[in-house]
This record gives sequence, structure tokens and C-alpha cells, in this order.
Amino acid sequence: MPKTILKTVSLSILVILLAAQTSFAEKYPRTERTDSLLNELLVKLDSSEVYAARKEAAINSLKARLSASTENDEHYSLLHSIARGYADCKVDSAIFYLEKLVGLAQQAQDDSVLFRSRMDLADVLSGAGYYMESFQTLNDVPRGRLSGEFLVRYFYTKASFYHTLYNSYKEPESFREEYREQYSQYRDSVLQLADTSSILYLHAIERKEARAGNFDKARHYNAVWKSKIKNPRSTQMATCLYDSFAIAYVYEHSLKGEDIDNLLESAILEVELGKLDIASLNRVQTLLLGENQYKAAKKVSDYYFASLLKFGSRVRLIDVIDQTVRVNKQIIRSLRRSYAFSVMAVAFASILLVALVIAVILINSSRHKVQALNEELKRSDSIAKGYVGVVFKLYSSYIKRLEVFRAKIHSNLKKDRIDTALELTIPSGEFESEERKALFHHFDTAFVSIFPDFIEKVNSCLRPDAVIVPKKTEILNGELRVLALSKLGIEDSYEIAEMLHCSVKTVYNLRSIIKSRLAVPEADFRRILGLD
Repeated sequence: MPKTILKTVSLSILVILLAAQTSFAEKYPRTERTDSLLNELLVKLDSSEVYAARKEAAINSLKARLSASTENDEHYSLLHSIARGYADCKVDSAIFYLEKLVGLAQQAQDDSVLFRSRMDLADVLSGAGYYMESFQTLNDVPRGRLSGEFLVRYFYTKASFYHTLYNSYKEPESFREEYREQYSQYRDSVLQLADTSSILYLHAIERKEARAGNFDKARHYNAVWKSKIKNPRSTQMATCLYDSFAIAYVYEHSLKGEDIDNLLESAILEVELGKLDIASLNRVQTLLLGENQYKAAKKVSDYYFASLLKFGSRVRLIDVIDQTVRVNKQIIRSLRRSYAFSVMAVAFASILLVALVIAVILINSSRHKVQALNEELKRSDSIAKGYVGVVFKLYSSYIKRLEVFRAKIHSNLKKDRIDTALELTIPSGEFESEERKALFHHFDTAFVSIFPDFIEKVNSCLRPDAVIVPKKTEILNGELRVLALSKLGIEDSYEIAEMLHCSVKTVYNLRSIIKSRLAVPEADFRRILGLD
């Protein structure tokens, strides 16, 4: 009897704790439209391929007209429209068509088209994380020759460039402060020169007032901006709605039901328009997590990450990877809690009822839950592996791109271009070394957070006198990094050498060192580490 009482009390405490935990979930304000808008968004995500095909068809129609065009003005306009169509769904294609437009404008010595296309190209490059290329492209625009709307657009593009930089939390804080100052200066230049009824002015003044804490004024300018948008189903409307939400969420830190509705409407619009770079989805998944709506949060999170992969923006992927992994971890914890509760419920029911039939049914139900849990854990583990591999490859590709870019700029500047820029762009082994250090640090951190017992498992298979102990300044060393990549499914020595920026011989040597230290058969070693 005492044991029965103890188990009953323990179960009661568990139920109270679970109920208390559920009560701690944050409940955001709602209107009568909020839940229906959320359901509409989730349905739209399932139909995203239809919207993507519709957008691709529209772009292909423009390409067909481009092939048949003979007039320069029409050719320029079509190239610009194609690039704009790709700008929010395929960043590489947008860059290709804008570079083509820049080249044609240079040949024709058409300054107006050249200046505009270079500023558009700089926007796309910075949004994709190619900051050096974007900065150089903007420097190629002769500021002294600009006036009127072109000068306003130049300052706005500069402000957007620094806004993107300081909003990337991967940038050092000391640099971000400088970027924030640069952004403010260029934004104020826009406000001094732009027509007060223009979209550029309204967008800039709205953000300035929001940052200053003048939220009513910021909302006023946002409302004026919204009233000037002719197409209510446009990207510009989606951006305006998102900005309205951001005033409350980012700056005021106080949400109303209408603000949530604006965010959801913005996300719905951008999905319908075939966009793949949808910042509003990142906010939606954050709000869903806050309310413990894990299933909906995971659906939004998986779609957002998959869309960013297709979009091709390095900086967006890096900024969102931590959030995506966190979603998976929270869902796993939720499933584990549900499983623990189910097991306790079965035990309690068995003791109280002593009914074999009911106990069998409940145990069978729990077994299905265990199977579902295991399947979800396997899937989440597979996704996590993919995320880490993607980020690592992105960093590796980025370093290689920087090397090629610097070499190209260095070669061009040697031909008596800008002397001061020549010194800044000479390829630097020291810089590449720092990039690699940052790359390895990000990879090591992500890998160890997902496989926290990895080093312990490796050392359990090694001789006591040959265990691997990384230095205090590193998380993984060379041998462990080779094994980590093998665990992610990357076995080819040439591919590993390219990703680690070393020779194939070095990879072979590291593998030989590991084999020479083994205290167990190699087959057991691979099984324990999950390399097969």
C-alpha cells in the first residue's frame, strides 16, 4: 500500500508539473481572423510548388520576349524585369541577368541604365551575403555624377547595404556599431533629398521614427505608404505589412492581434508570389514556438529552410541555421515529455484497475508512441546532419569564392585602377587563415551541439595512451574533424580535403593515425560512431 500511495503521489506531481509547463506557454493576442489566417498560411505552404511554377512561367515569358526584342530600351527593360523576378527566388540568376545588363549598358555608354543596374546588383549581392562584391559594385557608381532620383537611390542602396550588415548577428559587435552609424548617415541623406511623398522617403522615415521610439508617427508613415500601393497583392504590400508588424514587435515590444494578422498576411502574400526569401516566416515560427505549437512551427521551419536552400543566399542560411536546429530540439523534448507521461499513465492505470485487458491496450498504445518517437528522432537527427553539412559546405564555398574574387580584383587593380583599393584587396593568406578558423569554429560548435558525446565515443575506442584531447583553443582537432565529416556521410578523401582546405595526403595521414590508435576492431569502431 505505501508503494501504491508513493506512485500515486509521484504521478500527481508529474501531472501538475506538465500542466504548469503548459500554462507557461506564451499566448499572443488574437483577433477573430488570426487562427483562420494561420490555417490559410499552412495550406499555402502545401501549394508552394504551384506558386513557384506560376512565377517561373512568368519569367520564361519575359525571356521569350527578350530573345525576340531588337530595341535597346525594350531589351534593357526586359533584362531588368527578369532580374527583378529572380531577385527573391533565385539569387544566382538575378545576379547573372543584372551583370548582363551592366555589360550592355557599358557597351552602349548608357549611364542611366548602368547606374540603376549597378545599384540593383549591389542590393542583390548584399542580400545574398556577398558583401565585398556588393561594396565594390557600389564603388563603381560615380557618386559625383549622380543627381535627383539617382542620388536618392544611391544613398538608399548604401543605407540598405549597411542595414543588412549590422542586422547579421554573425558580424562582430564592434563592426556592427560602425555599420549602424553608417546606415543612419545614409538614411538621413535619403530623408534630406527624397520627395516626401515617395516610397523611399516613407520607408526611411518610418524606420527612423520607430527606432527613436515614436511609434505612433512610425505607424502613420506606414499607413501613408500602404495607401500609395496600387496593387494589394504585391511584394511591396507584403513588405509594408511586415514593417507594420515590426514596429510593434521589434521596436515597441508590444503586440496586438492586428499586428499578428499583418505578419500572417505578409507571409501568405509572399508565398503566393513565389518568393523564397520570406523573412516573415522566421517571425511566424518564433511566435508558434512561444505558444508551444510545435507541429505548426516545424512545418513553417522546414519550409523556410528548404526555400532558403533553393534561394541560394549564404547569409540567410547561416543566420537561420541556429533557429532551425532549436525548433527540432524543442520538438524532440516535447515528444520525450509526452512519452514519459504515457508510460506513467499506463503504470498508474495498471496498479489501480488491475485489469489485464485495459493494461494491454494502454501498453500497446504506448508502444506505438515509442515507435513514432523513434521515427521522429531519426528524422530530426537526419535533418540536423543535413543542416550542419549544408552550412559547412556554404562556408567552404564562400572562402573559395573570396579567394577567386580577391585574385580577380587584384589583377584588375594592377592595371592602374584605384590605388587605395589595391592595397585593401591584395589576396591575403592571413585573411584566408582567419576565414578558415571561423569556418571550423562554426562547424565544430554546430556538430558538437548535435552529437555531444562524439569525442567521448571516439576515445572509448582508442588505447588509453592514445586518446584525443583537443587544445583549449579548439573544439575539434584535425583527426576528429575528419571523423565528423565521415559521420555526416562524407567519406571521399578528395572531398574532405577540399572542405578542410588541406591536401589529400593529409587526410590519408589523419585516417592512418586514427587507425593506429584503435583498441577495438575497425568494424566495431565504425559501428559505435555510426559511420556505416
